[in-house]
Amino acid sequence: MTVATPATRAAGTLARTILRPVGAWLVACFASGAALVAAFGMIGAVGERPSAPDIAEFAAAILPGTLYFGVFMIVLTAIPTFIFVWIMHSQGWKKIYTSALFGGLTGAGVFQLFGFPIRHGADAIPVTVMFFCVGLVGGGVYRLVAGKH
Repeated sequence: MTVATPATRAAGTLARTILRPVGAWLVACFASGAALVAAFGMIGAVGERPSAPDIAEFAAAILPGTLYFGVFMIVLTAIPTFIFVWIMHSQGWKKIYTSALFGGLTGAGVFQLFGFPIRHGADAIPVTVMFFCVGLVGGGVYRLVAGKH
């Protein structure tokens, strides 16, 4: 039988309170990057029938695109995610749909803030909805990885 010392309890507390949420957020950012790449791929496939080289180019771009968009999401969502996670934990909201909703709001809000689609009017609504859906994926993945759902 092992006895928990104050140092091991402190390390466990650090892992539960800091490292797990941060790791979950990083995984969620890359999952959102993958969802964004998939959304762009679907948009490209809807416009015209893709040829075999087009499909091969898209397949070759999945991993680099996921990493590229994931890094952007890490940079752009750090502060909003910290605020939303603090709100969720302070209110005791630990359901997956709450995290997904906050992720969607973060995706749409960050796109509105940094994408400047408001000045384009109604033409930007589908793209905002797409980023909301990408945020839904990220929020859901965050809660699944962070646990406590």
